[in-house]
Amino acid sequence: MLKNEISRRIVPELPPVDRRIRIVIDSDAANEIDDLYAIALAIHAPERFNIEGFVATHFAQHTGRRSIEQSYEVLMELLTLAGKADDYPVVRGGDPLAYLDEPSDSDGARLIIERAHAGRPDDPLWVLGLGAATNLASALLIDPSIQSKVQYIYHARSEWSWPERSEQFNVGGDVRAARVLLESGVPLVWFDTGTQLTCAMEETEKRLLPLGGLPAFLHEYRYRSPKYQSENKGFFDLGDIAWIMQPGVCRTEVVDVPRMDWKMVFSHQGDLGKMLRVYKVDPEPVWKLFFERLG
Repeated sequence: MLKNEISRRIVPELPPVDRRIRIVIDSDAANEIDDLYAIALAIHAPERFNIEGFVATHFAQHTGRRSIEQSYEVLMELLTLAGKADDYPVVRGGDPLAYLDEPSDSDGARLIIERAHAGRPDDPLWVLGLGAATNLASALLIDPSIQSKVQYIYHARSEWSWPERSEQFNVGGDVRAARVLLESGVPLVWFDTGTQLTCAMEETEKRLLPLGGLPAFLHEYRYRSPKYQSENKGFFDLGDIAWIMQPGVCRTEVVDVPRMDWKMVFSHQGDLGKMLRVYKVDPEPVWKLFFERLG
C-alpha cells in the first residue's frame, strides 16, 4: 500500500441502529454450526440488513475443493427452510489464493464487486467474511476501485493470541488472502472474539425445537457432529451479526493494522493505517437477541 493510501484508510463506524445497511455475507457454512445461527439472525433482522447476497466459501484445509459446494448446499438448505431461497443471490466463491497479487476469480468475488458499485458514497456495501478471506481479497485484487465503496468485517477471532499472532481457522484457511486485507488499505473491522458464545443443547432444544421450521433445524443440526453438542461449543460468528444489530454487545478499540507473515505472526509497524478491532462480546444479550428474533 502506498503512503498516500495509508492516510486515506478509513476506520469503519457502524451506522446508527435505526439505519438499514447493505450487506453481502461470505460464509463457509458447511464447516461449522455458528455460520447457520448467524445467518438465521441476519435474515430475521430486515430492519437492519438489506442482504444483497451470500457467497459460499471454501474450508479447503479440511475437505479440499468440494468444500465450496458443501457450503453452497448448506446455505441453500437453510434459506429454503426459511422460505427465502429465491430472495437473495447465492453464489460460489473461489479456491485459496495461489499468489499474493493474483486473485482467485469467482462468482463470489464478482458479486462483491457488482454490489459495491451499486451503492453510494453515503451507503457503502458492508461485506461480512465468516470464513477464509479468499473472496474478499480477490474482489479487491480484481477491482481495487471498490476499496472506497466497501467496509469489510472479517471474523478473525485471534483474541487469545493478539497482539502476537492470529492463530485462527479462518485466517489459516487462506493466509495470503488475510494478508491482502491487512495490506490493501480497505476499511477493515477485525472481529476478534466469539469463543464465549456457548449454549447448552438443553437450551436450544427448549427454545428452538418447539417452533418447528428453521428454528427446529438449527437445533437438530447440532446432531450432525458431536462437537456441536458440547456445552463449550462456541457459536462464534453469531457475535458478528449481533454486534452489527446492537453494537453495545461488544467492546471495540481502534488499533494499528498489523502486518502478518506466512506463520500468522503479527508485526506492529504502524505503517498500514488503523482498523477497528472488536475484542470482547457479552454472551447474554447476544443469546437474548437471537432467541427473541427466532421466536
